[in-house]
Amino acid sequence: MSFLRCCLRGSSAAVALIALAACAQHGSALLPAGALGQTAVTPDLVPPDCKGQKTTKEYASLTQTLSTKGGSLCVPAFGGFGGTIKYPPANPSVKLELTSSTTNYDHMPSLGSGMPIFYMQLAIQGGTSFGNNVEAGGGLTGKQIDPHKPYTVYGQAVIYRIPFNFGPCYAKASKGKYGGVIGGVGTLLRGVQIPGAATAVVEIYPGKATGTKC
Repeated sequence: MSFLRCCLRGSSAAVALIALAACAQHGSALLPAGALGQTAVTPDLVPPDCKGQKTTKEYASLTQTLSTKGGSLCVPAFGGFGGTIKYPPANPSVKLELTSSTTNYDHMPSLGSGMPIFYMQLAIQGGTSFGNNVEAGGGLTGKQIDPHKPYTVYGQAVIYRIPFNFGPCYAKASKGKYGGVIGGVGTLLRGVQIPGAATAVVEIYPGKATGTKC
């Protein structure tokens, strides 16, 4: 091999090493715009816990006070679900324990067809009457809820050991910060009268099973 060829081969290797070093130092400048954002891994956002909620392996619960002006109940975050539920004025004001779960751990009745994606149990600690006006906004939210698809909401209250069904109604989910959002769940309480301490369950099913909108 000639001396000139050796020199050229050595020069080519040196140039290649210099080029690789330059790429290592300035590689981000050579990537297409937005490439870093596309490859970055962002953790899934989940609804935050309600202040003071108690969480177990099967459910999460929180005691709240219903307002005579109406308001918003914080849904105890559980299984990736959470959010708020707007409700109508309650007269008189009473306390309510709201328990959320994703399984039928408490032998709740099957109010719809198929399998609910979410359960909310309500333990109302005294008699009250709900008004007819519910503010807009809020909603049950979670990544398991598919935006732009309908969901049906069923409810059942047990008063003096007698079950009373209310609803169902349906709502089309929208897109929110933590996934899909189902609004209007609290409309099931419009005009409902509770003569005394009672329990109730609200179940959310995928699909539209009624023509009544929440």
